[in-house]
Amino acid sequence: MRGDKMDIKIARTNINEAQELYAIQKQAFQSDLERYSDYKTNPAAETMNSFLQRIIFSYHYTIYIHDKVAGSIDIRRISDDHFVVNQICLNPDRQNQGYGSKIMKMIEEMFPNVKNWSLKTQKDNEKNRHFYEKAGYTLTGEQKMNHLLTLVDYEKRIR
Repeated sequence: MRGDKMDIKIARTNINEAQELYAIQKQAFQSDLERYSDYKTNPAAETMNSFLQRIIFSYHYTIYIHDKVAGSIDIRRISDDHFVVNQICLNPDRQNQGYGSKIMKMIEEMFPNVKNWSLKTQKDNEKNRHFYEKAGYTLTGEQKMNHLLTLVDYEKRIR
């Protein structure tokens, strides 16, 4: 079955996975980098050193699909009950197969005390916005990053 939770595993990233995850991140975000020319915040422009720092100092998880590394998720703790989905990255050959929705649900289940989740995405990326809205996120604001890119803020409150 496509996207079945049994096919997905999420575990803290091991530093030995860094090269493979870094390559997936570059591949997944390269088209956005070219489209928006956002060399400050786009993950495809991130240095390997910065990527390693995120693995070490944030809640950084590797996503496995059918026991193969398929992507990563980077989460930041704002407070005991407020976390930010800083980045979710899935290998392009695993996108649009229902995995993303299940991964988001699994992450929420991993942190049952978190009642407020937030994230940012591109304002003009209808696919991402629809994905997050379908997952229960609501639009809360926006900020212009450069003449090509405006990010929108989303939040999800869990009762």
